[in-house]
Amino acid sequence: MKKHATYSVIFVLLFCGCNILNKPKPTAFSYNTASVQNIVLRAISGDTSANQKLNNLVDLNIPVNTDYNKLISDSLITKSKKKFFIVLLNYPNPIYNRLAVYDTALNLYLVDKSLNGYLSESALSLNGKRLIKISESFISKDVLQVNRISLYEINDSSANLCFRTFTRLVVPGSVFTQGISEFSEDRITTELSGTKASSISGMNDIFTFNRRKKEYSSNGKVFDNFVLERIKNFVNYSDKPEIIDKKTLYASVGIDIDIDTIKNTGNIKSNEGYTLTLSDNWKTLKGITVTDFLKSSLKGTKYINDVIGANISVIALPGSDSTENYVDYKLTNSTVGKYRVRYSEKIISKNNFVQFFEYSWGTKKYLLILTASRYTYDQYKNDFNNIINSFSMNN
Repeated sequence: MKKHATYSVIFVLLFCGCNILNKPKPTAFSYNTASVQNIVLRAISGDTSANQKLNNLVDLNIPVNTDYNKLISDSLITKSKKKFFIVLLNYPNPIYNRLAVYDTALNLYLVDKSLNGYLSESALSLNGKRLIKISESFISKDVLQVNRISLYEINDSSANLCFRTFTRLVVPGSVFTQGISEFSEDRITTELSGTKASSISGMNDIFTFNRRKKEYSSNGKVFDNFVLERIKNFVNYSDKPEIIDKKTLYASVGIDIDIDTIKNTGNIKSNEGYTLTLSDNWKTLKGITVTDFLKSSLKGTKYINDVIGANISVIALPGSDSTENYVDYKLTNSTVGKYRVRYSEKIISKNNFVQFFEYSWGTKKYLLILTASRYTYDQYKNDFNNIINSFSMNN
């Protein structure tokens, strides 16, 4: 039986938690729908071993929750007959919601943690594309009814979110909708309408396909902007706990965090004495213990991007010290400009590439560790280079 949602979602684009992965190395064992569902049930009950098999589908750093509205374990077959499993977890609290795509060896191809409200799933074939469609229906500010759809393209080597938009907004006395009128390999056209005259009445929007990003996008985002503006300006005193950002999201499960310790970042001037420029979708974790690839743990800051499967750790070192005292790898390359930069070769570690950078200037020294998925590294190589080159030390 479905349970009533207990949270009012105001800003619904809290996360863009989609991991886009290329074809992983297969293993010998082949799972089926029933065995996948069994592992999911164990994972949401707190079984660490089961969760690791699912590539940490469940966040075990927050309270375990088995009180889900819906658990769907489905399958999809590509044109070349490759089979994938679709796992959809739907909870009253959206912090637990998950969509994941696995192959028959349980290699993870995609995970999305950004879904809200009541969820439904279906598989589609449109103009030669194999798609998963997820529909969301939720309430914002206790009154506003909102619908959104997401389309994920699945092929033999990858799975990715290719289209997401609002489709319906119900406000007191009015209903506004956006429907797809054309779907092709190159574009999606939508038609906008409302039961009352508005700025969007009779308008169209065109979403063109970006082959590099593998997604349909619109410059205007007409209906999305219209919906977000209506939500923002709607005044209502809500009785339900409202989720408006990551702080209130974690507060909904009893975890109190400083909003500055986990946030999306841009140009960061750290109080540790450095500046770093990051693109969208990076989260900042300050003052944490870093242990990965180190001989002993050190305090530092970690920047995480779940979308591209990468993280960057920055650690302040004593100016007279050397990175080789802390890692088992040699920094054999160097450049000299405003700062002296020493760096290692790119190192393969399981499914990741790892690289170490040491920045020195006067009595200051920093160790930067870049860890990136082998499957997405080439796609985002320019982004990583821009981040590395943006590092500077504050006066």
